[in-house]
Amino acid sequence: MLRKFAQWLLRVGGWTPIIPQLDVPKAVFVAAPHTSNWDGFWALTYKVAYDIDVQFFAKHSLFWFPLGNILRALGGIDLDRDRAGSAVQQAIDLFAANDTFYFGLAPEGTRQRTRGWKSGFYRIAQGAGVPLFLGFLDFGHRRIGIGPRIDLTGDSKADLDRIREFYAGVEGRWPDKASPIEFIPRTDTRKRAVRSFVRRAGRITASQQRALETLWATYGVEFSDEPLDLPELFGRAAPIVLEIGFGNGETLVEQAAASPDKDFIGIEVHEPGVGHCLLRAQAAGVSNLRVIMHDAIEVLGRQVPAGSLSRVNLYFPDPWPKKRHHKRRIVQDAFVALVADRLADDGTFNVATDWAEYAGHIDEVLERSNDFLCGERREHDGEAPLDRPQTKFERRGLRKGHRIVDWRFEKPQ
Repeated sequence: MLRKFAQWLLRVGGWTPIIPQLDVPKAVFVAAPHTSNWDGFWALTYKVAYDIDVQFFAKHSLFWFPLGNILRALGGIDLDRDRAGSAVQQAIDLFAANDTFYFGLAPEGTRQRTRGWKSGFYRIAQGAGVPLFLGFLDFGHRRIGIGPRIDLTGDSKADLDRIREFYAGVEGRWPDKASPIEFIPRTDTRKRAVRSFVRRAGRITASQQRALETLWATYGVEFSDEPLDLPELFGRAAPIVLEIGFGNGETLVEQAAASPDKDFIGIEVHEPGVGHCLLRAQAAGVSNLRVIMHDAIEVLGRQVPAGSLSRVNLYFPDPWPKKRHHKRRIVQDAFVALVADRLADDGTFNVATDWAEYAGHIDEVLERSNDFLCGERREHDGEAPLDRPQTKFERRGLRKGHRIVDWRFEKPQ
């Protein structure tokens, strides 16, 4: 009954399924292009409809009851990141331990456009000595299925040419987000930096998802290595205010609406918050706001031109209260120097926190900086925010009895 229901869903969705011809007991399945949250839903529906026993890795934090049971039933494997060896090696070991094993993954690794495909799928297939099958979701022609078998030759360029030829006529949900079918050169890969945030697996509402799909073209800016042309982005030359970690965008949109003579850029990594911000921006009718969904340090370092900002806002960043996590705090010497470089002369760096110990840390870091002078430091109980609206995180801290500290640091000429 479940298979018939899944087949019915595909018909209702307007899909023409391409039935796979699986002639080997083991294989790696590639799923591409990956440009939308809907990709996973339709891929799993297709898997159930035609009883394709493809396994896939999912992060450990998702395997809580009852979601973990559902994921395992659908083929999810709890990825053990603490185990010695990489995810690639764990997949190769699973091939070796099973007489029949199909393993699937999306080589783009994200729904956003990147510089190319991750090479993990290729290394797994090579290491396990198994072929590839090319899975696809062609939204342009409403076709879904598993395409031809590719026996790898070891010549990655020739193998990618064959893969690229197959996907040339396949169109993702958002074609401009599809990544080029080429491996990112090993010399271009960067060591994973210490992150000041954790991507929470928060629930995204239907309206937030629709906002991401329909309003991103209006307000969204894709991350890239190329510096932004800010006057071209906004269609004018005006002071630029950048906010890091805007949460649900409530105060960001409020500030943009209150200051039409300025342009605002918000950076946030969590999709539900970004979707909520887009909805608020549309409701407020603001046109002086753009949003980037990426790591703020990488955006500042690679996408924001030097001396281009009039103000940077950092309101209630994660305090990482445990001592062993202090290295993950975003306010560090290198970050402060980066902010200073991106600010114009007389620009300001505005910070707020509700954690007393973190406030002391911020005082120490900024006191060491030769780039900023403290224009004002204000402690209060929520009644006197320093040149900003009250935020959701501030209200949460006040309910816990925390005291608020605000700073305005000034970059002198």
